[in-house]
Amino acid sequence: MPTETLQNAGKVQLAVLAVLAVLANPAHAQTDDTTPFYVGGSMGVSHVSNIYRTSDTPNSDTVVSAGVLGGIDTRLGRQHLTLDGSLQNNRYSTNTELNYRSHSLRAALDWATVGNLSGLLSAKTDRSMADFNASTLVKQIYKKNIETDDEYQAVARLGVATRYTLQAGWTQRSRNFSAQEYDRLAFSQNAGSLGIYLTPGGNVRLGLVARRTKGKNPRYPNGTYTFDPDTLQLVAVTAVNDYTRNDADFTADWSVGGHSRLNARISRSRTRNSMSSQLSDFSGTTGAVGWNWQPTSKFQLNIQYARDTGQETVIHTTDLNRVYTSWTLSSSYQLTGKLSTSAKVSSNRSNRAGEASIAETFDNTRTYNLGLTWAFSRGLSLTCQYDHLSRDNSVTAYTYTASSYGCTGQAIFF
Repeated sequence: MPTETLQNAGKVQLAVLAVLAVLANPAHAQTDDTTPFYVGGSMGVSHVSNIYRTSDTPNSDTVVSAGVLGGIDTRLGRQHLTLDGSLQNNRYSTNTELNYRSHSLRAALDWATVGNLSGLLSAKTDRSMADFNASTLVKQIYKKNIETDDEYQAVARLGVATRYTLQAGWTQRSRNFSAQEYDRLAFSQNAGSLGIYLTPGGNVRLGLVARRTKGKNPRYPNGTYTFDPDTLQLVAVTAVNDYTRNDADFTADWSVGGHSRLNARISRSRTRNSMSSQLSDFSGTTGAVGWNWQPTSKFQLNIQYARDTGQETVIHTTDLNRVYTSWTLSSSYQLTGKLSTSAKVSSNRSNRAGEASIAETFDNTRTYNLGLTWAFSRGLSLTCQYDHLSRDNSVTAYTYTASSYGCTGQAIFF
């Protein structure tokens, strides 16, 4: 299965509709040199217990999703091209006003020259239903709200096969919502990095990287209100918040024998906001550590821990100055040649000290996932999943539990 080439260290997203984990992200197919193209379709059904993520009146619904998918995985000389895309039509049994179309498109080109110069060009775009209870700083809504995420990346490396490697990178991200109530969560940012990596031994790689991020919140409330004569209500006045973040990273990647791998990042981070009266600046130590263990070809265990601001952890623009601590434990096991299982537990905790306009708050979210996949053949598979989410928040209205279960089938033609 072609994997995503973009990796955001420590990135842990707040839970979105659990059904999307089953329906909106169908598995991609692995091609080979003789069959570099594939097309296929998927059909799934899932039951969601608390669609709107409310604390007092949970509601449930059944969602049916049908989609098409396709991709390319081929080599063009020294270059490696991958392309995966899917289009889904998601229909609710009761809440039909939420029916929507989602899509996902990812493309990557791993390139290399005759010498020691290589790199990566990649792009991805996703369109899905946004979380109905995303933040305590936005209004709870009960209407369709489509979230669009785009990301582009370019990386160049010099000296890959040598002891020292010089690497430069650029990343552009943006997020937008169809519902006006979520305007304050929209953002765009550009990040550049330059680092040098040392390989003192065959199983250890150390890095020192400088990163600079410049971003913009185009419609962030400035703390004042105006009267709307059309709705006869007070509405928040918004302004542009420009922010800059500088990081100095120390990274380490250590292969412990043939079955275990450790990676770590420690950073000194500093963020400055133009709207300093509404958003306090941040300065502190952030980082992440991960361990992957695969003792046999059938079993794999992965542990990730991160401490960072929402800007890097969940990419919530309202959380530029909030520190998140999160961990994820995931595993998979191949029961037979056609049957495999997976399990995942994750926790995301945050605390923010009181500010001039924002009281002290906390938010703790924990998710659980169980999955079972039956690969009937190379092109036919069936996956069933169960998800459970619980959230504890300093604001009672944002405390809730939700769960979903369902199955999706997929057919791939090479």
